[in-house]
Amino acid sequence: MTTRSPRPKRPATPRRRGRPLATDGPDARERILQAARQEFSEVGYERTSLTKIAERAGLTRPAINYHFSGKESLYAALLDSTRDGVSTPGIKEAASATTLAGRFSAFLETAVRVNALDRSYARFIAASLLDAVRHPELEGRAQRQIADVRAFVEQSLRTAIADGEVPADCDVGAVTEMLVAMLWGMGLYAGFVGTPDQLKSAVTQFERLIEGKLW
Repeated sequence: MTTRSPRPKRPATPRRRGRPLATDGPDARERILQAARQEFSEVGYERTSLTKIAERAGLTRPAINYHFSGKESLYAALLDSTRDGVSTPGIKEAASATTLAGRFSAFLETAVRVNALDRSYARFIAASLLDAVRHPELEGRAQRQIADVRAFVEQSLRTAIADGEVPADCDVGAVTEMLVAMLWGMGLYAGFVGTPDQLKSAVTQFERLIEGKLW
């Protein structure tokens, strides 16, 4: 009786390295950011988990880790993307206007267009300020959103003074803070209170106020 020699084992197939499952789509990162905006704005920074964001985005948890090193990294990217999606384009749009009312109109109408497409932007902007109070490590980035708007408002007022639209004795600092408060209040309204149509109507009345035509 002859004995058969054992069949040699195949070498193990090396494990493929690289992107985890479900990260190859071109919109994966954007899906993560949108889901994160919704999750953070609804439950806050502390209660948000990367697992919940992955579920909401229809992706795996490793997919989140492929794009972001952790929750703080994702939150920082989200703040940057929100600035790039709302305040930055609004300020650029306003730069071509020649009057104070025109600059504010351009800025606000850009925000209205964004809000009509994705309300999570306005919600996250408002919620991020509350998170910054609870978590000081987030404050610097969150406050940059206000700093951008404050700088835009102040420069618009100074330009209007130079052009003779606004009296030279205007208290620029105080008026700037008043307008920033009003704009931020409208952002809160846009995210959590009014419908897109109601926001559009409110913006129209704000523009009339700036033009001196409301009363």
